[in-house]
Amino acid sequence: MILTVKPLQGKECSVQVTEDEKVSTVKELVSERLNIPANQQRLLYKGKALADEHRLSDYSIGPEAKLNLVIRPVGEKTVASGAAGSMSSTQGGVWQTVATILARHFSPADAAKVHEQLVKDYERSLRQLSLDDIERLAGRLLHPDGEAMDTSYMD
Repeated sequence: MILTVKPLQGKECSVQVTEDEKVSTVKELVSERLNIPANQQRLLYKGKALADEHRLSDYSIGPEAKLNLVIRPVGEKTVASGAAGSMSSTQGGVWQTVATILARHFSPADAAKVHEQLVKDYERSLRQLSLDDIERLAGRLLHPDGEAMDTSYMD
């Protein structure tokens, strides 16, 4: 089957795959065609991020599907690299503050468990955001006075 991969900015490409292919294989094919390293690619289908270890069939991706490609800046960590590795320095500071507060109220072992679960829940909720969700959040942040951009024509 043929899939179309469209970067948010740039020229799209087509790749030939089977529905049993892993997402990581698609990234390698895209890397060959667009010269974008696989580790800098984030593939999305219908606004949902695709995990490297999953197969296209896991997402019900069929022939003629279009995937969106978000290119990560060099050096940006992925969620798959672990909680500590995926946080920017700002997030690291926030998580350090959370750890300090938890340490005041719980035993070290319990504080570590709660902290780990908070990070997992946070990252899971981020992975579940669709592009539409992100666009709405950006609109609210950029236009807090309610003058959000009209995106109804994009649907």
